Formats: sequence, C-alpha cells, structure tokens
Amino acid sequence: MFKINKAIQSPVTRLFDGGWETMGPVKRDIDRRTSSQLRENIDYYAHINKEIRRFAKEIKELNPKHLGIICDTLELSNHKSMLTSLENGLDKLFKKATEDVLLPHMISASKKNPCAMDLAGAIIDNTDSITSKYALYSMSGGIMKNNEVSRQMLAVSKVIDHIAEETLQGSYKMDFSKQENFVEMLQTLIDKNAQPDNIKFLFKKLIPFTTERPEMFEIDVPKFISSKVDIEDVAAKLKMLTQLLNKKRIVLKDFDIADYLTKEERL
Repeated sequence: MFKINKAIQSPVTRLFDGGWETMGPVKRDIDRRTSSQLRENIDYYAHINKEIRRFAKEIKELNPKHLGIICDTLELSNHKSMLTSLENGLDKLFKKATEDVLLPHMISASKKNPCAMDLAGAIIDNTDSITSKYALYSMSGGIMKNNEVSRQMLAVSKVIDHIAEETLQGSYKMDFSKQENFVEMLQTLIDKNAQPDNIKFLFKKLIPFTTERPEMFEIDVPKFISSKVDIEDVAAKLKMLTQLLNKKRIVLKDFDIADYLTKEERL
C-alpha cells in the first residue's frame, strides 16, 4: 500500500518560474533533478491527488529519465494557463487525461516502448505549455503503446525543435490553430511507412534548402518521408539540384521536388 510521507515537500519543478511564459517554440534546460527529488515529487502529487496515488509506487520504480518526464507531465497538469476560456478548457481536459490515461500509458511505454517517452519528453522540452498539453492530450489515444511506429517516434523526437519552429512561429492567435498544425505534422511523420532517415533529412536538410533558395517550393511530405531511396542518393540529388537551379536548367512550373529527389534511379 502507498503511504504518505508526513514530511511531504513541495515539488522541485523546472517548467515554470513564475514569470511571463514564452509562447511557441522554447528550449528548456536539461533536467538536473536527482532521482530522490523526482521520487519526492511523485509523493507530493500523490498526496494532493488520490487518482495519482494508485500509480505512485510503480512510477517511482521507473527509469529516472522517464520519471522526470512524468514529473513534468504532472507539473503541466497542475499548471493553469490563466489566458482564454478555451485554454482553461484544455487545462481541465489535460488534467483528467493525465490521471485517467497518460500516466498508465507512460508507465507502460517506459517499460515496453521507451521511444514514446523520448517523444513526450522532446515535446515538453521544445514547446510552450499550451502546445505541450495539446500534443500530449492528442497522444492519450493510444499512440504511446504502438510499437509499430517506435522508430518513427524516436526520429521525430530528434527534430521536434525544427517542427516547433516550422509550426509554432508567429504572434499569439488566442486559438489552437498552431497547436493543430504541430500535431498534424506529428501525425504525418509518425506513420509506419515513414523512413526515419528521411524524417531527419526533411528537417535538417530539405526544408532549410527550400527556405534559403529564392525559388518557391512545396514539399509533398508523405511522399518524401515514405520513399525508400537511399538517403545518400537523395543528398546527392539535392546537391545536383542546387547546381541546376543556379544554371537555370530546371523549369520550375509544376516541379515536384519530392518526386525529383526520390526517383528510383542512380545518379
């Protein structure tokens, strides 16, 4: 049976400092809390919420890295946005989803699908609290238990900062349109047909290429990430494309950059 520590301490948190919160992409510092501090955090949350108490013992036995991610999730679920009624509604939904679904799913993922925990941690570390809540809430549908897309989740976790920059930039809109774009991108990438190397290349090479060029390009993301063409061939084609564009040897009308890069042919 779980026992409450009479000398319960307030949690050692890391997401909020009491000041004005940055909206959109963020870059949180690494988790420097000790295993002991993290377990004490769980005692605190179990003390104030009986729904969490039933998971406390099992959570405290998890990998310390995953224990930290769960502590962050509980910190998020106890943080109130204090902005619009829409966001306050998200706070309530997220808190209930955390207690009813996310905690047991995270416990399971820590043991059987750690790549899902990597993804959850990357989301928290690279997005504002509203986006983190929105995205984690969307993951309460069962994706954390899906081992078929573990490699894709790991690949996505490594480019979350780029995804956040692509989808969350710009002024505050007082709605969830940016969060919807962020989650839709995650859903597109976390597909069993997506190639992890292509996901990395998309955000670290291809999107920067199209951003820096004066020409306008649209990328068929599903087509590109599902291609099984060797990524070294794709890189070579992208390098050649630079030369062809500089020499005006490509007609850009109806040009499909994903198709060009992923044709089944050797250079």
